[in-house]
Amino acid sequence: MSDASTTSPVLVAQKDGWMAITLNQPEKRNPLTGEVIAEISKVLRDVQDDRSVRGITFTGAGGVFCAGGDLKSFQQIMAGGDEAEAIAQKISLEAAAFFGMIANQPQVTIALVEGAAMAGGLGMASACDFVVATQDAKFAFTETRIGLPPAQIAQYVTKRLGYQKAKKMLVLGSKLTGVEAFDIGLVDEAVADQAALETAEADLKKQVLACAPDAVAATKRVVEETLFLEQEELRQSAAAHFARAIVGEEGQEGVKSFLQKRKPSWAP
Repeated sequence: MSDASTTSPVLVAQKDGWMAITLNQPEKRNPLTGEVIAEISKVLRDVQDDRSVRGITFTGAGGVFCAGGDLKSFQQIMAGGDEAEAIAQKISLEAAAFFGMIANQPQVTIALVEGAAMAGGLGMASACDFVVATQDAKFAFTETRIGLPPAQIAQYVTKRLGYQKAKKMLVLGSKLTGVEAFDIGLVDEAVADQAALETAEADLKKQVLACAPDAVAATKRVVEETLFLEQEELRQSAAAHFARAIVGEEGQEGVKSFLQKRKPSWAP
C-alpha cells in the first residue's frame, strides 16, 4: 500500500510487514471525524486477513495524537431537533464499531502518543494492544466535565485499569501526564521524547516479528474471551484455537524449527 497524499486526513504507509496509520490534521489537533473513522476502518478491514501485515502503529502528525471527536458532529446533534437523540445514538454506535475494530484487529496494534490523547483519541489509544507515550503527553477523560458520559471508551479504559481505577478516572474527568498514565497502567511505557518513542516501537516490532502471525491473532482472541465466556465455554474455545494451531502450517513449522534448533519461517 502506497503512502497517501500529504493533504489526506489519514496517511497510511507499509514497510517490512508493518503498517503505520497517521492522523494528519495537526492544525485541528487530529480530530476523529467521520471521514477519518471511515478511512481508518477501511484500511483495517482491507488487511484483516492479511498475515503479511504483522502489526499496525497509530500516530498523530504534528506532535499531537488525537484531541478527540469531531465538534461538527456535536453541532449536528444539537441542531437535530426531534431527531437529535437518534443522531447521537448513531454517531455513538459508529464510534463503538470503530474502537471495537481496533481492539479486535488480528494484528498487534500500537499507539504512539505525543501531545494530547483526549476523549475519543484516548479511546482509540486504549483500544490498542500497547500504548507508548512521551512523559509529557497529556491524557484527559474530558466527557463528564462537559456534561457527557465517556460511553464508548469506558470498556477499554476499564480493561486497562480495572474497575475502581477506571471509575475514578472516568467519573472525575481526570487529566494525566504520560508519567502519571504509566504509573496507573493506562500506558505500557513512558519515554523521554519522539526518538525514544521510535526506539520503543522498534523493540515491540522486534518481539512481534518473532511470533507467528496466526498464533498472535488466536492468542488475542483467547485473551479477549477470558473476559466474557463462562469457564466451560472458555475451555472449549481455547482447545479449539489450540487444535487448529497445532495441526496448521504455523504449528507444524514452529515445532519442527524448535526440534531442528533453527528460526521458524516467520522470524526475521
